Amino acid sequence: MAISVDVLATALQEQFPGATELFTSWHPLFDEIIKKGNKQTLKGPWREFVVVTGGPGDVKQIVHGSENIPGVRNQNAKRGTAYAPRLIYHFDVPGKDLSEANGPQDLARILKLYPEMGLADFHERLSRQLATGDGSNVGGFPTFNANTTFSPDGVALDGLLQALAPASQTKTVHGLNCATTTGWQNQYGSISGFGTDGLQEMRRAYYKAQRQGKQVMGKVDLIFADEESYLNYLNELDDPVRITHAEAKRGIGDSAPNDIRSGVMFEDAKMYLEDSIDTSATAYSGSAAANGVFYMLNTATWELFIKGHDSGMETKGDFEMRGPFRIPDQDAWRTEYVLSMGLHTISLRHNAVVTGGATP
Repeated sequence: MAISVDVLATALQEQFPGATELFTSWHPLFDEIIKKGNKQTLKGPWREFVVVTGGPGDVKQIVHGSENIPGVRNQNAKRGTAYAPRLIYHFDVPGKDLSEANGPQDLARILKLYPEMGLADFHERLSRQLATGDGSNVGGFPTFNANTTFSPDGVALDGLLQALAPASQTKTVHGLNCATTTGWQNQYGSISGFGTDGLQEMRRAYYKAQRQGKQVMGKVDLIFADEESYLNYLNELDDPVRITHAEAKRGIGDSAPNDIRSGVMFEDAKMYLEDSIDTSATAYSGSAAANGVFYMLNTATWELFIKGHDSGMETKGDFEMRGPFRIPDQDAWRTEYVLSMGLHTISLRHNAVVTGGATP
């Protein structure tokens, strides 16, 4: 018996009710952001948020008891902006495939061939865009790579993390220029050769980011590395140390690295081998990160936001699925995954970039 479109639609809805959860649990950054409660639904066309680059006041020492305490209000609060691109991943199921399908086994094959592979493809494109900045047809999604740009709303914006010393950072991130905004720079470390100063430069950048008010914002807890940098890091560790760090965290709730990705500990941060970082890509050409890169993130300083409210119309923008519906003048039915999601940080200085890790 052939499979009807209604049967396929029902199977799709039952098979993929949690496309959002699939992506956020698959990608460690989004998993950590959501666990910290830093995900919101956008109520306007863009996200505007407060960025605090330093303390709001000053200290007055009292010696005699009659001193006046002057009013102080340091203008360290700025307004940042971020945008959510609207991305629609679509695939078509030919009517011929449905007419030739017969029973549960064929239905399972169709679900594997189209929806499952489609969702996985969408995930990989977004991951590539975030890590390298050249994800196919998802160029509106943010990227860490400041050597390239992303365009969520038709205007090119700079990537978020710069592979430069703070004093040399000149990009505009979330509408704020790093060269003219005090405290609006990420930390940076440069490795000359991993066997020479690799661990030292990693620790230096890690602790620089940690010293930026960890009482309020915590510390670096997540690191992404390209393959060569990651392997060089492993080679520098003695086997007993490596096992202790990896095994000690296993089985303790969400402290263990995600099973889908390889991970070990660096200090108190989880480090992942990020296949999506392609330092040989044109997007990294001319950047120090082309010689390997570690992105050190304080996930408490990152926020996700989505745009959309009505599942029956524009969708909630959270990998929500629409369809299948008949394509006019074609014997095919289309299904869509709709994503309208943005990402921003409220404090660059709590995050760090370390380059040169691929150099032995």
